[in-house]
Amino acid sequence: MFIAISMAAVGLMVAAPPSSDQMGISNAVRSAASQPPLAGSWSLDASQMPEQERPQRVTMTFRPTHDGKWTTRVEIIAPDGSARYAESTAALDGVAVPITGNMDFIDSVALRQPAPDTLVMTLGKAGARVSTRIYTVAKDQKSMTETTVWSSDKLQRLETTHFNRVS
Repeated sequence: MFIAISMAAVGLMVAAPPSSDQMGISNAVRSAASQPPLAGSWSLDASQMPEQERPQRVTMTFRPTHDGKWTTRVEIIAPDGSARYAESTAALDGVAVPITGNMDFIDSVALRQPAPDTLVMTLGKAGARVSTRIYTVAKDQKSMTETTVWSSDKLQRLETTHFNRVS
């Protein structure tokens, strides 16, 4: 839902002005270091799902915007090859915003981020809560856990799925 970058020694940086190649590497290192842990694309590990329910592919992309919001895009390729997607841009204030796309079971999302490696997402339809999902990035930032509570589930059981970083 959930990367250590070593910096060049100060002595090496002072000893000679950086070449254009070194400046590019330095900028890339700084850019990667400043990316929030959730930022990037994630692919669902569907190997634990029943084969008849297993989608061909599910990808989620989280992208922070310059004004502190998050853009989220989800693409699902079903077992039959049909495609669904949903996209939204929301602040982290818990206020619901519309979702665009063709996932007819949801039409709004609200976000909170209690920690840099955690995102709480509540999905809704016609003003009613559908589910709450908690995305937590692992310490190595290569995997993410999604914990889902379905609002209509009278047993209030938790479902857990796993994603692997794509980029």
